[in-house]
Amino acid sequence: DGPEKPPHATVPLMRGEEVIEFPADQSTLTQRYTKEAIQFIDDNANGPFFLYLPYTMPHVPLAASKNFLGTSRRGLYGDAVQEVDWSVGRILDRLKERGLSGNTLVIFSSDNGPWLTMKERGGSAGLLYGGKFTTWEGGMRIPAIAWWPGRIAPDVSMELASTMDWFTTSVHLAGGEVPRDRVIDGLDLSGLLFRHEKSPRH
Repeated sequence: DGPEKPPHATVPLMRGEEVIEFPADQSTLTQRYTKEAIQFIDDNANGPFFLYLPYTMPHVPLAASKNFLGTSRRGLYGDAVQEVDWSVGRILDRLKERGLSGNTLVIFSSDNGPWLTMKERGGSAGLLYGGKFTTWEGGMRIPAIAWWPGRIAPDVSMELASTMDWFTTSVHLAGGEVPRDRVIDGLDLSGLLFRHEKSPRH
């Protein structure tokens, strides 16, 4: 179980418009992204910041660094998930070290359910039917974690929300105003997050 190398995986790694590696070594991407994210936090620790970190893994083609390769009971997919888990832990640790955890909302989520045609490489929706590319629950219903020590109490909610809602919620929390010159599909989840209210979605 090593990094997969299908033909379409030979893509460049770029910073802005500069190619810094070709082909990109996908087994290094998770930790590279994590290192960049931590540096971004350090560089912006004295003011407000927004960090969007879309990890490549565990999307196909799968890869994991040598420190995580072969460490899970779920094959390469599990190895990649464990590395993302470790990496997010490092980012949360840095927020704590910099004294930012009490003033930072962290959202962890996904854009879709498992890629079922990829079999063992594509994840699982458990008891839910369907997956990626479908509108069944297995394709649309994904977990989300909102982390903000001192503001969000540890709890589990089955309320409905959408990834579109994070935009509206973030604007509200930052004291901004949602644009009024266009239709905004996101709803404010503040009541759900902080006061255990019902979701504004139905």
